[in-house]
Amino acid sequence: MAETTSCCSNFLRNIFRRKNVSEDMMRRDLRRCFNLGDLTFLAISGMMGSGLYVLAGTVTRNITGPSIVISYVVAAFASILSALCYAEFAARIPVAGSAYQFTYLSVGEFWAFVVGWNVALEHTIYVAAIAKTCSGYLDGLFGMAISKYMMVHAPMPGGFVATYPDFLSAGLILVFTLILIGGVKLSSKVNIAIATLNVAVITFIIVTGFILADWDNWFNVKGGFFPYGWAGTISGSTTLVYSYVGYEVVASATEEAINAGRDIPISLLVSIIVVVIAYVGASASLTLIAPWYLVSVVTPYPSAYAYRGWHWARYVVSIGALAAMLTCLLSILFVVPRYLLAMARDGLLWKFFTILHPKTQVPYVSTLIVAGISMLMSIIFSLTTLVEFIAVGQLLACTFVGICVIRLRYSPNQISTYKRADQCKDDQEEGEANELNKVSTEATSDKDASSDKDASSDMRKDATSETSTFNGYTEKSSLCKSRKIAEAGCSTSDSASSSYDAITLDETSGLLSSSQYGTLKKSVINSPYGFLFAWAQKYEAGNVPLYSLLLAIFCSTVASIMLLFASSSIGNWWFILILVFLIFTSFCCITLICFFVQDDSIKTFKVPFVPFLPYLSIVINILLMLKLKPLTWIRFAVWMVFGLIIYFAYGYRNSKARAKDD
Repeated sequence: MAETTSCCSNFLRNIFRRKNVSEDMMRRDLRRCFNLGDLTFLAISGMMGSGLYVLAGTVTRNITGPSIVISYVVAAFASILSALCYAEFAARIPVAGSAYQFTYLSVGEFWAFVVGWNVALEHTIYVAAIAKTCSGYLDGLFGMAISKYMMVHAPMPGGFVATYPDFLSAGLILVFTLILIGGVKLSSKVNIAIATLNVAVITFIIVTGFILADWDNWFNVKGGFFPYGWAGTISGSTTLVYSYVGYEVVASATEEAINAGRDIPISLLVSIIVVVIAYVGASASLTLIAPWYLVSVVTPYPSAYAYRGWHWARYVVSIGALAAMLTCLLSILFVVPRYLLAMARDGLLWKFFTILHPKTQVPYVSTLIVAGISMLMSIIFSLTTLVEFIAVGQLLACTFVGICVIRLRYSPNQISTYKRADQCKDDQEEGEANELNKVSTEATSDKDASSDKDASSDMRKDATSETSTFNGYTEKSSLCKSRKIAEAGCSTSDSASSSYDAITLDETSGLLSSSQYGTLKKSVINSPYGFLFAWAQKYEAGNVPLYSLLLAIFCSTVASIMLLFASSSIGNWWFILILVFLIFTSFCCITLICFFVQDDSIKTFKVPFVPFLPYLSIVINILLMLKLKPLTWIRFAVWMVFGLIIYFAYGYRNSKARAKDD
């Protein structure tokens, strides 16, 4: 019995073990060449695609009417919360893997695999879906000649599978795969060129839309501005949230960013602002050009221009739609290999996913495998089938990233004491320059004050031993330590560093010890009401905030289920009582977290108002997941079975974190 208990305990400890980030922070496998402009356009490309040219027609016609303008703004607010959480982690932990990496560091290995597996698989399917959409737009520009020919000479049954083999979509995937293998700088140039074309077309839509605007379409048509009421506007925003998920793309590019700590948050903020303006402006134009009930579900913008007699404009819009889809295809295809690379580095997937191209330093084996699977799917399956598979993975990732932000803020960690390898040399050189300037200044001052050479020499010695700053921490003998740190792991080569030793800054000034994170604040303990929190001191640091967060999430999930699926009982006293109890408990749990010490060592971008904003992001994502169709969850369960087989058959046994523990 004791042996069985021990085995179960070891098993649970293994699957929930957390990763040490020190090794990944010292990696130099991937070439770092993304600047702020590259990252911004990458984010715009990931967002400004299907959300405008595909979803706008469906949402306007069937869900919101002209109030789609407000729906885009509400959806942007919900997405910004998740984007802020991604920005904090991406700036703080600039390594490949995005949500998978964040979950591994904060929650544990098993949940990290679940997130990584689902995001990778879902994005692989998404690549196929986007390619088929691009193929459809190209086919439309040629009068459907391609589809007609293929349906005659190579027909397929239809339904679950396609009506014909879509080789054009497979060819598009292949072309962009070769561009990605050519290096991130090449792919970035291609992306910027196509994205610029897309922005130009959207500008055309906004300008011409207001030229052709008929304001009666907002206020004097049937239903007015809110034909489906506020409920329809909010429902539309839940659908349009998927229009803003491009922040996953930027978070996956952190290891290839030149200055991730600065550029990732800025690029996310700028891209979301640009995309919100584009979405709101274009959707306003759409509903001002034509009455909302005449907007086409399939081709919203071309049909709107046709309604006003501008038939030639449909070609301009089709080019813009094609450009948007192509950039989205490129950005999503960029994400998946980085996930597989990160998981394979940790031993959870096979080693061949870590193979990099010797010249371009991109994970070309992973890219080819993902492209091959996506090409096969785009040839065989219908677009409807592919779209129905996409939903859970990204929402699940956003939920866990929100949890991770709170978890790491209120638990002991050493993340802020690690420095990325490529930044060490820059800081070393800057530190040496500052030190020399300091020595020179003090020596000159001393010489002016006294002509005594010995005194000047002593002054110079004192100057070199004084404290200097390294990444926001105060270290003594900085010149010597900078050199020592550089020798430990900072190589100037672009190849992988042979040394992955952690760079830690033990001597800090003005910062709390990491062991205090997640413990009760002294001000709370010493207050007149401190005795009320005495029970919390019995737990290890970080445990009470974690348990409080989990209880708050549980209560909010139950409350969401009641509101979504049992709203008919909302008039009953017992329903209201239970709902109030759940909401009050959630609020108390989140407020309780505020009484604990928060990590104050973060020098990069930080999410404001923690734990409230991340918790709000978690609740919104849970609400969106609960609104998914049951069939979507069944598909999710099926591919999770395959994922768990891979994890327990290979990943669990070959995990590098487990090997270190052993």
